[in-house]
Amino acid sequence: MIRSFFPKEKYRKLKIIVKTKRIALTIAALFLEVFVNEFYNIIWQPRCKLIAEWEHTKGIKKQDLRKKPLAHQRIVYKRILTLQTEDGIYDLEKRKILKHNEQWSIALEKARQYINQFIREGNRRVVEAYTEIL
Repeated sequence: MIRSFFPKEKYRKLKIIVKTKRIALTIAALFLEVFVNEFYNIIWQPRCKLIAEWEHTKGIKKQDLRKKPLAHQRIVYKRILTLQTEDGIYDLEKRKILKHNEQWSIALEKARQYINQFIREGNRRVVEAYTEIL
C-alpha cells in the first residue's frame, strides 16, 4: 500500500535525509498510518454516524440491511436544502458540505501536522540523548 500512496520522489528525498532505507520505510509507514487514522476519524466516522442516524429515522434495522428490498419498498431519496454562500455550501443547520477534494485536503493536512510533530519530537529526543552523553 505504501508504494501506491507514497510518491517515489518523496521516498527518495526522505531516504537521503535519514540515510537508511529502513528508517525511510518506517517513516513512510507511519505517515500512511496517520493518514488512514485521520481519514477514518475525520471523514469515515462522521459519515457512518450520519448514515446510522438516517437509518434510525427511516426505521431501518440491521436485519433490513441484510435483505434486498422489494421494488415497492425502495427508499426514495430527498434532496437536502442547502444555502450557497461565498464561503461554500451549507445545510440548513449551518454545517459546511465538503466536496471530496476538501475532505482529502483536511485529512492530508492533519496527517502533515502529525508527521511534523513526530519529526519535531523525534529530533528533540535525539538532541536530549546527545546532550546527556556529553
